[in-house]
Amino acid sequence: MKKLLITFSFCVTILFGEFDKVGTSTAQFLKIGVGARAIAMGGSYVAMADDGYSHYWNPAGIVKIDGISSSFSHTNYLLDISHEYLSLTVPINNNGALGFSFSAMNTDEKEVTTVENPNGTGLTYKVMDISAGISYSHQLSDRLCYGITAKYIRLSAYHETANSFAIDIGSILDTGYNGLKIGMALTNFGGNLKYEGRDLIVKADSNNNIEGNYLSDANLQTEAWRLPLMIRIGVAFDLTGPENAFFVNQSNRISISMDAEHPNDASEHVNLGVEYGLMETLFLRVGHRFNYSEDETTFGAGIKLPLGGDHNRISIDYAVLPIGPFGNTSYLSIEFNSLF
Repeated sequence: MKKLLITFSFCVTILFGEFDKVGTSTAQFLKIGVGARAIAMGGSYVAMADDGYSHYWNPAGIVKIDGISSSFSHTNYLLDISHEYLSLTVPINNNGALGFSFSAMNTDEKEVTTVENPNGTGLTYKVMDISAGISYSHQLSDRLCYGITAKYIRLSAYHETANSFAIDIGSILDTGYNGLKIGMALTNFGGNLKYEGRDLIVKADSNNNIEGNYLSDANLQTEAWRLPLMIRIGVAFDLTGPENAFFVNQSNRISISMDAEHPNDASEHVNLGVEYGLMETLFLRVGHRFNYSEDETTFGAGIKLPLGGDHNRISIDYAVLPIGPFGNTSYLSIEFNSLF
């Protein structure tokens, strides 16, 4: 265990040395959080991850899911942008879980404009960015679990596309001290993205000194941009709860979580979240995000109910993320759990 923590800390130290550029990454949709529960808690979820949205926050958490889980999240983002997320998680033995996830960001159809036709050409285009991943998580002991996700990323705008692969890795350590957990995750570690497509093919004169020669096809070169690499380290504990809490209470649970984020294209952030659960059925949540220019305070609620007997459950969560002059962004999440 000590060697694992030392190795992870060494990797974090090496990677921090690369975080010296701001606003120089692409695939920004990968930074849009998923799951209303996590969003309502300000995105402080790396140590609390234990549901179908763990694929995004910390793949180590999928091994903590009870039974088979399927989840869906919809986000009405700003400027007519929508974001969807799907996941399926299946336990494969007593100590492991396998899962699949898919996320997509898309826009409504927009009118194509050019320098010659600034009011529109009569054509329309859409932008769609997707990510599809497969995750595996393993419980090494009753205290420690780890997870890894391999994912394919594709950006498309009109006739141009960019493709790459990336991995996420994470771990969760249960210290055994009043339910205190420590989570760590490295996400979007992979190759660069470079746009290619037919609109980048233009006619060019290969030799200006020769009159009357044919124009040849030439490809316009585009820059390759790196992915939005993110390191998250966080802690979570139950202030009150039925067991392993600082103050034991069978009906009421108050969980507190805090994450530190270090992205490669922005300044560091600290996220704080609080969740209140009544009989593990009704939930209220609030969060605050420090060092953001907008969207600092978040809040939401949720409900968890049996579905078709004691072996199935449904969780419905809602969150609001205010984004300054753009108004409120709403998140709706639904998760089904089928227990054995």
